[in-house]
Amino acid sequence: MAKFDRDFLEEMKRMFNVELLGVASVTKSGSKELKKYANALLPGARSVVVLGKEIFQEMVALLGTSKEVGEAFSGDYFLTHTEYINGRLTNAVHGMAGFLRDQGYRTLPMPTVAPTDQRFLKAVFSYKHAAELAGLGTTGRHTMLITPEFGSRIKLTCLLTEATLEPTPKSRKNYCIKCNACIKACPSEALQIPKKGQAYAMNPYACRTYRVAGLTCSVCMKACDESQSKRRV
Repeated sequence: MAKFDRDFLEEMKRMFNVELLGVASVTKSGSKELKKYANALLPGARSVVVLGKEIFQEMVALLGTSKEVGEAFSGDYFLTHTEYINGRLTNAVHGMAGFLRDQGYRTLPMPTVAPTDQRFLKAVFSYKHAAELAGLGTTGRHTMLITPEFGSRIKLTCLLTEATLEPTPKSRKNYCIKCNACIKACPSEALQIPKKGQAYAMNPYACRTYRVAGLTCSVCMKACDESQSKRRV
């Protein structure tokens, strides 16, 4: 029987070629939301494992706000790139799930694109919330996870398991620098200045309408990346 400690997590990280890997305890994290949604999907779940892969900065730099109908757009390379990363994450999460199942633990690997209620843009299970609890980063004003390694240039997936894995410590630092670059750059004006105590404020209808129109977005990711990069210089 494997010992599910930090060394085990590092081994899984190398084996499945992911840049980020963290664990949050479903039973001990103190998050009622995590416990509720985890047990709705896998009754008896004890741990959630969050896996992440970097989105290349070169691809994010190609993103723009609009294009003419039928026009070739360099930002479309971003979509192909993220599809590739989604595939790698799918292989990784199913590979780790298979390992845990071989050890005798019920385990549920999740898709890289989580089922989402399109009325409110609310996922069935929040990967970024799990990632925060696993210490991988904090949520920014653009609603996405911001990590110390890659900023918001990250794709996530998760698995739930009844195995008790050693949790990774939650970060005490807020990686959002509150520059509002994402809010200013949002082409649909969906992002808004959050109220005190809120991590972000978003009009989901404005965001959904823009995306339904078939326009490549993630411009807020680009604005955040550029702002974070200037801060690091």
